[in-house]
Amino acid sequence: MGRARLQATAGAACCLLAASAFGQAGVGLKAPIARVSPEQFQAHVRALRNVVDACRSLSANCDPAKVGEDNAVEAEHFQMRWIWLRNTLTQAKADKPADRDALLKAASDRLQEIAAGPSQPGDGTFAAARKAADSILSSPEFDVVEDQSWWSRQWAKFWLWWGKVWERATNFGAFGPWVGYALEVLCFGGAAVGLLFFVRRSLLRQRLAIALNKGDGELTWKRESTDWASRAETSARAGDWRDAVHSLYWATIVMLEGRRAWRHNPARTPREYVRLLKPGSQQQGALRRLTQIFERLWYGLREARPSDYEQARGLYENLRDNTAAEGAA
Repeated sequence: MGRARLQATAGAACCLLAASAFGQAGVGLKAPIARVSPEQFQAHVRALRNVVDACRSLSANCDPAKVGEDNAVEAEHFQMRWIWLRNTLTQAKADKPADRDALLKAASDRLQEIAAGPSQPGDGTFAAARKAADSILSSPEFDVVEDQSWWSRQWAKFWLWWGKVWERATNFGAFGPWVGYALEVLCFGGAAVGLLFFVRRSLLRQRLAIALNKGDGELTWKRESTDWASRAETSARAGDWRDAVHSLYWATIVMLEGRRAWRHNPARTPREYVRLLKPGSQQQGALRRLTQIFERLWYGLREARPSDYEQARGLYENLRDNTAAEGAA
């Protein structure tokens, strides 16, 4: 009971303070409007400039009541509200001299602009502006009025409902602060779980692709090596021993590369292939002798004989059989 009485007393005090402040800040807010001619309006503006000058000279002369009534100029069809000048005089009365002078100078300049405005007798500025506006509004683009379709109205209703839903959710958050933390944890947790799931699926796909490519790669290397060997036999039957040795050499290189003797790099030289094998091994010795035959005939442009092909053939078969046996072991 005592708490309710204290709240009522505080509310009444606040209302009284607000009413007092409003009455001081908005003096003349409900001032009556007097219908005047353009000449009378100009005379009123000159009188107001005198009031401003008197206020600039002495703060005691800053009386908002001296502004008088608002004006409605009949010939020009516009109204002039002087509430801004009343508030200016009220503020100038309480300001320091320097601030008051700057404030009233701005008010005096504004009154001068109003006096030179469309309210002068015989000035048809308002009428000309109205005529220009009517001319613009009479354009064809302003004659078309489109009614909203049924779908547009339904979309507008949906977004209005959606906005109300979020407004209610916002109000609910004020009564339950934990809701925001729960939504935050849910969103970030869901994003983390989704990311982990995506990474896991990507790794599984990569493993599957590597496994498939490995099997296909071995078949590709074996097929290419067999093609080089077949080409060597064809060249040998035609008596082209130089090309037959060349084909056997590349059949050997492709075969060793397919069996993971080194990584594929087409920029290597024949002697670099030899150095990639285990030093002193049987494979390195056989490939070195085959490379010497190949370089002598292919790059040295020596005349090839059947014995060169038979020796290269033996080295190729030796490397093929020994490499296959080592791979099986």
